Amino acid sequence: MAMKSLKTNRYIPESQDIVWLDFEINKRRPVLVLSHSGYSQLTNLVVVSPITHAANNRLQRAGFMIPIPPDLPEIDGFINPLQFQTLDFNKRHVKYIATLDSDTFLQVRKRVLFVLN
Repeated sequence: MAMKSLKTNRYIPESQDIVWLDFEINKRRPVLVLSHSGYSQLTNLVVVSPITHAANNRLQRAGFMIPIPPDLPEIDGFINPLQFQTLDFNKRHVKYIATLDSDTFLQVRKRVLFVLN
């Protein structure tokens, strides 16, 4: 769930949050936050999985890409848990969009653990 730091009143990403982050020049992309707010508050970093519209690819056909639930009208596409990365959320101008439901988030975590184990 989204939270603000009591000390600075700035947004600290929390696991299950879907947020916007800046990537290449003039490219703002949605991502799913995997790390908890304590990690982000301590390091100014966030572990994320990208959200993509690349529905017709081999990862989707193999069942690795997880669709964004239709009850999130702010965003659509597929979460790619195989390309998680760590980024500085302040330098990338984080902006909260929504919170992903727990069942879908657990599906993402299972696939991330598949990569790490």
